[in-house]
Amino acid sequence: MSSHLPQDAVPPPALSAFLRGIERRGALFAELQCGDRDAGDTALYAAMRAFRNHAAALPMADWPRRFWTLLVAAPQLRTAAATAHWSADVRALSLLEPTHRQALLLRLAASLPEDEAAAVLALDTATYEQALAAACPRDTQGQPDAVAWRALAEAIQLRLRDLPPERLARLARLREAALHGTPLPRPAMRAPTPARVNPPAPARRRWPWVLLVLALCAGGLAATWWWPQSWRAPQALPEEVETGVELVLPDPDIDSEALPEQAPAARFNAVQGLLTHRDFELVMEPEEEAIAQDADFLAWYASGASELPASEAEGAASEVPVVPEGKETTDAEL
Repeated sequence: MSSHLPQDAVPPPALSAFLRGIERRGALFAELQCGDRDAGDTALYAAMRAFRNHAAALPMADWPRRFWTLLVAAPQLRTAAATAHWSADVRALSLLEPTHRQALLLRLAASLPEDEAAAVLALDTATYEQALAAACPRDTQGQPDAVAWRALAEAIQLRLRDLPPERLARLARLREAALHGTPLPRPAMRAPTPARVNPPAPARRRWPWVLLVLALCAGGLAATWWWPQSWRAPQALPEEVETGVELVLPDPDIDSEALPEQAPAARFNAVQGLLTHRDFELVMEPEEEAIAQDADFLAWYASGASELPASEAEGAASEVPVVPEGKETTDAEL
């Protein structure tokens, strides 16, 4: 009975679940071992595909050891990649030999016990412990540095926990390709290339655009003055208008509508007409109104205009005949 899983066979759910649970640690282990994410993903894909082909012949208890054995044996992880780079939080890994770095990462990234890690590397436990001690960070006196060890372990666990969504999506595609035995597309294996930043254009090339912007601004400013004038229909100037004299436009046409005629009585009754009379107080006092009507005569009389002037009074007196006492006069005599 062959233990090889055919290419077109549907992978068992247990196999898919196992790879899904181990892919994070496997990807981080491979990346930190060779110092390059793309090279580490290539090694992880090869280990997953090889494990998929032979997992059916192994008991599930042996799956973890078999998977890590295949990943450690990947050619991409035997030495550091040509483009290897370790960030500042894990810079201590760059100072280690590949075998010592494997021993350290199987403990911190894969979280394997010492005996399991030793079996993966095909070493006895004592030899593995020596390799792990050689990979332990040292202080200035050459003694194991517990603080540096703890800081390195926390940095690896933080990376393992905070994988970005795009990184998780890439690992899922890698896992599905390995499970179905299909080659992984090359663009998916590469890290996203940062966008190329074009150098700034020389200053002399910006002048046409600056002039264009200034021209548009000037045109907009002119439109604010010309537009209110342009909507009016042009009118022909009379011939007798002299040059330089501003023509006054005629008054606009205004539509008007006459109100319907209404008699005053329709608007006011007798009481309202009396109350709104401009001489209401005189109307209510008849005697005062009569005096007011004759005010001009009474003023003339009060000023003494009724008395004759002195010259006219003397003349009138001289014309009256003097009658002697005791003598009667007749009308003829007078």
